[in-house]
Amino acid sequence: MSLPELFFTERQKHLLSWVEGGPVLAHVEDAETLRITSPTPHGETRTPHDIAVTGDALLYAQASESFVSFALDGDRLDVTHHALDGTRHGWSTALPTAPRGRWALQDVIATRSATGGTGFALTVVDEDEDEEEGEAEGDTLLLVAEGAGTVSHRPRAIGTLVHWDEGAAVVVLREDRGPFQPQLHAEPLDDPARPVVTTEGRWLDGRDGKALVLTDAPGAPRLALWNLRDGSLRHPDAEAGPEAGPGPEAVSGPDGSSGPGVGPGSGAASGPVDDARFIGAGTSSALVVRTYEGTDRAWLLDLASGAAEPLDTPGAGRLLLRAATPRGAGLYGLSTTEGTSYRWIGPDGTVECAPGAVPPDPALTPPAHTYLGSTPALVYEPPGGTTAAVIALHGGPESQERDELRWDGLYRELLHRGVLVVGLDYTGSSGHGDAFLRRPWKDWETAFRRDLDACLTALRDRGVTADRTALLGGSFGGSLALLGCVLAEDLAGAVAAAPLTDIRRQAARAAADDARYTAWFSERYDLASPLARQRTFDPEHLTTAGPKQRVVIVHGENDRVTSFEDSSTLVARARELGLPWSLTADASGHVPDDADEARFRHDQVRDALAAVLDLP
Repeated sequence: MSLPELFFTERQKHLLSWVEGGPVLAHVEDAETLRITSPTPHGETRTPHDIAVTGDALLYAQASESFVSFALDGDRLDVTHHALDGTRHGWSTALPTAPRGRWALQDVIATRSATGGTGFALTVVDEDEDEEEGEAEGDTLLLVAEGAGTVSHRPRAIGTLVHWDEGAAVVVLREDRGPFQPQLHAEPLDDPARPVVTTEGRWLDGRDGKALVLTDAPGAPRLALWNLRDGSLRHPDAEAGPEAGPGPEAVSGPDGSSGPGVGPGSGAASGPVDDARFIGAGTSSALVVRTYEGTDRAWLLDLASGAAEPLDTPGAGRLLLRAATPRGAGLYGLSTTEGTSYRWIGPDGTVECAPGAVPPDPALTPPAHTYLGSTPALVYEPPGGTTAAVIALHGGPESQERDELRWDGLYRELLHRGVLVVGLDYTGSSGHGDAFLRRPWKDWETAFRRDLDACLTALRDRGVTADRTALLGGSFGGSLALLGCVLAEDLAGAVAAAPLTDIRRQAARAAADDARYTAWFSERYDLASPLARQRTFDPEHLTTAGPKQRVVIVHGENDRVTSFEDSSTLVARARELGLPWSLTADASGHVPDDADEARFRHDQVRDALAAVLDLP
């Protein structure tokens, strides 16, 4: 199995828990079977056991470490718990009669019941059997638990239920707002006269009347503790001041900028927050994942004092928080050089580690975080001499570079072929402060020209000329790769996967789905300008690239994020102008949907880069 296939297959596995010897994982074996696997203490895999995917919903309840299936039959709900050791336990409860006809289950989340066990909050709609399909009244929320009566609530606020807190007598609903941060509404259950309290941010975790939310994202994401009773919000990591935790002091950026991870008093302990969960039995501490200089690090944060304790997670690259149970939390790590791994964090901060399916590459060294001019970047050095370079541009634009298995391990192949890789956090990326993120808005060409010039200067100082340098980008990064060929005609060329190639058409399609995208695009791009150059991401401007540059666009015909048709039109225009451009199509969406598509997309991009750089 190739590395892209191996990595894709592993990413589909869910980290559930930890036993002696390593992680307990689950994956969908086929459309009707969920397979649970766990290691033995001696490294031999136990015989897996399967759970039939039946009923109306299947949920993993992290507090009880069990899968729970739900079957709704009229006013009767049957619930079955499937423990990870293969044992089963079932119970039933009667639901209130649906006033108009029948209940249809829309969603279910796990809660803590009043008796201290696991309860479940169901989102249901009341369908009239005599009306046309799809016609129903608004949502009803039903709280059920074994041995307890059902509690019903009709929410006043708009949104999807993310938390039901019996102790605080509130439900929390997340109102999604298209491209903007969600609005979170904590709605009282016990008194209709009590106002709904609201905050803006990404929901992370909640219990005992408190919640962890991520605010101020994506410019400067910060962890906040939200009181669900009175709506007060505080940032616990800011209360300890500059000495919040150990970690190297960061220096100001070369342009004198400051922000998260840059400037006095900052460092790994105060880098932008990526994710967090309460850890242990109460709400006194949280496991927090922060990103610092392109690498994720895990910390135990005392929510009262703000003191942060670093955890032992070296070589993890990117850390994805996958599970949070009373016994601890599970992390999935992925790195270009170190491969994949699993880590389990106990409530006291102890760390257990097990390798993933992708092994380390001992010939490679971890990337160095540096500044090219004023632009932050991760630089991956080949183990031998450097014969060419690839400047890699992430999607987004409001995302950032991390040491992870970008492009499904393609960096490894490039490095072993003598190609130096620069993962560029171009101006407009997240994680470097709000000013850095907003700086290129409506003038992307000027901002990216500065980034690109600084990068090419640094490569030239290393002996790599522009004609031995290619741009590689995906999604919006692909758009920048095409723009780069306009700005630097001596580049070898570019490979753009699923790029955005017509900003006006892209904005119109997005606004047709959600009108709020009109304001989002108008704030960032000069859509109204009659000049293609000022619109920047326009077919007329993007095809003013150098006449000898090889440009390959790789795009899935079923992409519903960026347009395959727009890419086809762009390449046709370029070829009419005599430019050596080509379009490679596959049947995937914006990203590959299965292991075969992952391998195929990987091979297409690899071969395209080899052609652009004339690699042996």
